[in-house]
Formats: sequence, C-alpha cells, structure tokens
Amino acid sequence: MISIPVSDTSHARIRRFSRWLCAIGYAVLALGFAWTALSGHRNAEAILKDAVTVQAPVQLDRIDEHRRKGRVSHEYQFQYQFSVDGVAHTGTFTTSEDNAAPYLEEGAQVHVAYSRAQPARFDRLERLQSQQRLGDVLGRLSVGVLLLGVLVFVVYLLLTRKLFVPRAPAAAAAP
Repeated sequence: MISIPVSDTSHARIRRFSRWLCAIGYAVLALGFAWTALSGHRNAEAILKDAVTVQAPVQLDRIDEHRRKGRVSHEYQFQYQFSVDGVAHTGTFTTSEDNAAPYLEEGAQVHVAYSRAQPARFDRLERLQSQQRLGDVLGRLSVGVLLLGVLVFVVYLLLTRKLFVPRAPAAAAAP
C-alpha cells in the first residue's frame, strides 16, 4: 500500500481532520440508514392499515450473473402483475439463486397487499409484514449502524496509520 510520509505536525492535523471527516460521514450515513428503515416501516404501516391482499402470478424476468473471485452467483429478477378496477399494476423483486426455487415452479404466485385508498401503493405481503414489525426494523438498523461504525473506524485507521504516516526521524550523522 502507498504510504505518504509527512511531518509530525502535519500528521496531527491529518488525524484531526480525518477524525472529523469520519465522524461527519458516519453521522450522515447513520441518519440515511435510519431514514430509509423508518420510511419503509411507515410505508408498510400505511399500506397494511387498509390493505387488500391478492395473489399474483410470478414470471421470471431475467437472470443476472455475477462473477467474483472465481465464483459465479446468479440473481433472479421476477415480475408480477395484478389489476384493480381494470388498472394493471406491475411489481418486481430480486432474489438470490438459493431463494428462487419457489418462484420458478409452474403456476407460482405471490401474495400482494395494496392500499384500498391508493392501489398504486403495493408490495409483496411478506416484505410488508417484515417491515411493519418495528422491533425487527430497529434490530436490522442497529446492526447496520454498528457495522457502519466499524467500517468508519477502519477507514480512519487506514488514513492515519497506513496512507499518511509520520516521517521517520533523520538518522544522526556518524562521526
């Protein structure tokens, strides 16, 4: 890894700046995580408060192949469609290769919940139910924020201990 030697005073300034930068970055990302999790919870609450459930047939839309470190994984994109009062609504979801088997069967269907007042607000029932449980949402959020904190700390250490390093003291002249 590249190391940039700097003077002790510059290194102290870089450490302070990195500390503030990482703290601000952590706060912004943690707030973003919380906003996303809680808005998903509010959306699920709003839909399930006045929900109508239907079953919609599932179709395979596409399969994406990902190669990483010599390993191949597949991501399955599914599509479902249902109609309310003659208006067709289409939804999609993505799942891993391991979880795709039930949706690949002939005649596979998924339970969909939509808001009676606004049928355009819908999602899969199992997803809405998992987002509706506030304890589960807060549990996932706390784990995410904790892991984000570890990641930010590692970035701070890389910046201040590996990328910018204090310059080694000059060797004393030999007599």
